[in-house]
Order: sequence, then structure tokens, then C-alpha cells
Amino acid sequence: MAARKAGNAGENNPAGTDSVFSSEQLLSSERFRNRRDILNALLKPGEQYTVSAVEQLIENYMKGQVR
Repeated sequence: MAARKAGNAGENNPAGTDSVFSSEQLLSSERFRNRRDILNALLKPGEQYTVSAVEQLIENYMKGQVR
């Protein structure tokens, strides 16, 4: 589940690359405040992720089957 830097162009980033953030930054962000419990389980400490990659991880997790 390593979601590293993606090459997708962001709407607010004219350079054509998404910004990457550490897992700690994402956990403390206002955007994901309601999903901190899921992020704690999905994100690896010290790794860097794009916002779109994190959203995809959350979506995949939520669509997963219960065992």
C-alpha cells in the first residue's frame, strides 16, 4: 500500500505535480480531521503521500469487504 508521489496535475498546482505531505502533516490537517482513525491505520510513519493518494487509500479501504 505504498502510495507515493503521483504524476497527476493538480488544479491549484500549475507545475503539473501534486504536493507531497508527510503522514504526520496529513494526520494533523483540517481536511482529514474526521478520518484520523483510518489514516492512523493506513499511513506509515515517515512516508510521504499526495492528497489524492490518501483519498484513494481511504476510498479503497471503505470499499473493502468485511472478513
